[in-house]
Amino acid sequence: MTENGTPKRRFGRRALTGIAVLSIAATGAAWSGCGDDNEDEVNDAIDNANEQIDEATDEALEQAEETQDEVNQQIEEGAEESEDAEDQAQEAQDQADQAIEDAGGTTTTP
Repeated sequence: MTENGTPKRRFGRRALTGIAVLSIAATGAAWSGCGDDNEDEVNDAIDNANEQIDEATDEALEQAEETQDEVNQQIEEGAEESEDAEDQAQEAQDQADQAIEDAGGTTTTP
């Protein structure tokens, strides 16, 4: 793993940083518009910033959902592999017990 985490985590952090920057920019634009004749321009800038914030938020949520789906899939695959390993171990134990029995000894199964 890299020092800064996975590429998806870096993307998420960048998206959240972008949201914070846009929020600050929107607030600054609103404050600078107080008492100014360019109120329409300021409102447009605020609307634009809010749209970008919404898009970035949606993108971050989508990325989080995709990451969660991948984690769930990996968990399921790990569980399946664990079950397969247990089945193989039991089969090997059964074969060993059968070999001992065929050889005239006793089995070691508890």
